[in-house]
Amino acid sequence: MVPSVTPSPATITVVVMGYRNRATIVDAVASVVTQTAPEPAEVVVVTSGDDGSADTVRAAYPDLRVVDAPTRLLPGGARNVGMDAATGTVVAFLAADCLAEPGWVAARAAAHRAGHPVVAGAMTLAPPRRLSAWALHFDLYGARLPGRGVGPVLPGDPAAHGLSFDRAVLDRVGPFDTALPIGEDTDVARRLAALDVPVWFDPRVRTAHRGPATTRALLAERYHRGQAAARLAPPDSVPPRRGRVLIGFPRHWSRRMAHTVATGWRNGRPERLRLVAALPWIALGIGAGLAGRYRQRFRPSPAVKGSAGSATG
Repeated sequence: MVPSVTPSPATITVVVMGYRNRATIVDAVASVVTQTAPEPAEVVVVTSGDDGSADTVRAAYPDLRVVDAPTRLLPGGARNVGMDAATGTVVAFLAADCLAEPGWVAARAAAHRAGHPVVAGAMTLAPPRRLSAWALHFDLYGARLPGRGVGPVLPGDPAAHGLSFDRAVLDRVGPFDTALPIGEDTDVARRLAALDVPVWFDPRVRTAHRGPATTRALLAERYHRGQAAARLAPPDSVPPRRGRVLIGFPRHWSRRMAHTVATGWRNGRPERLRLVAALPWIALGIGAGLAGRYRQRFRPSPAVKGSAGSATG
């Protein structure tokens, strides 16, 4: 039986966001409310997808505020709803398929009290830790591994994710983009840089992410991520030619592979043996991501549907 939670005044609000995450969302909430910190966190849960996630959370934690949207919320929309419901002077976010590791709340609060208006955190891998999951982990989160040192994050650094914000900064930077299927936090990081708001990376703030349990799941996820990245990219000034892909694909693959391995080696000292063991899966995942990106670029654009060589960005 999961205990109920009595709300109390908080300086930090954690918004747990879920879209059809009924199987994992209670674990995500529990990872926050069971933490020990000088000041307990307020937890706001935002769900959508009509899969019963909200009812599951309410049954486990009847005293928490749960906002269940009748229509699907993309990540930016879920963040905005959570921000509106939050009362803390600091607002943090946790996806419903992730877990806040012990010390997550206390470390964030301490960093903000030390004067850092925006705090980024490290990513770890939640069980089951199969090689397919390690491959995605090193590929996506190499810059955010716990072995990276504490310090400021420069504009464009992929470590500027998993952010918590002073409320005053959120008021300055404005709401999250509600139309982006991915990358809403990347968009906000760019806006922070434009406002000269510094981001502080603290590896004590550790979020555990569940990776793909099978090679097939790894390939599917990377392929779809590649497609999504291509949809968000600026349109090509010159439509791509299939012959150029035969030359460009190996070059792009080798560059991404070298970057992933170098970054993982530098920031993942305790996990270097796993990095080596996961190399075949990393190679496959990068290839699937590029395949998705190229496939999306060759899709006909709605504006010129049927035209030879048309593509979306």
